[in-house]
Amino acid sequence: MHAEKDSIRVVNLFPGDSIPVFKGKTFYSMGLHPWKIKIQEENNVLLGIIEDAQAFDHVIFIGECGLDKVYGGDMEEQKRVFEAQAMIAEEYKKPLLIHCVRAYNEIIELFKELKPSVPWIIHGFAGGIEIAQQLEKIGIKFSFGKFLFNSNAKVIESFRKLSLKNIFLETDEYEGAISDIYKIAAAIKNMPEETLKKVVWENFNRLENVSLPPIEN
Repeated sequence: MHAEKDSIRVVNLFPGDSIPVFKGKTFYSMGLHPWKIKIQEENNVLLGIIEDAQAFDHVIFIGECGLDKVYGGDMEEQKRVFEAQAMIAEEYKKPLLIHCVRAYNEIIELFKELKPSVPWIIHGFAGGIEIAQQLEKIGIKFSFGKFLFNSNAKVIESFRKLSLKNIFLETDEYEGAISDIYKIAAAIKNMPEETLKKVVWENFNRLENVSLPPIEN
């Protein structure tokens, strides 16, 4: 990910990674990604590390975690590990960052079953408008990135029609700058880039009670 001066960033850590000292603009998430799921005993150790990491105030998200029917392992273990992380998110009042591939129905079912009080955010969302509206209806939020550059992608309609209050932007798997993402996103939404930046900033501040400097006009 290409960092830019004055950008507030959230960087993902794997359980066991060292947690850098907080320097004011870089926050962290920690989670057990479905691609990294091992046998149950090893997963339990990693889940314990994730819970221990919540002692650091600048670890402000749980994730990435989630369900992946293409590249993930055993689906039952994926669900168990995901639910465990959702419960950690609830206990520590941290938003949940979700990786989801061909498992949106399962995510919806789990959301309805668990009734979370903390935000759930689909990371790198690339789905069409039908599933996007189903997710939005129950209260799930979205983070968009490199897929916005594909003008023929089904996600373009999703991004155009979803409420501004439910969106975030990211550079994951994109080598360019976050300003590139804002530029294309603002064009799709037909709004000024600065307005979009303020909206996403406000969305972020609603997620966390983090003391952050205001955006200058």
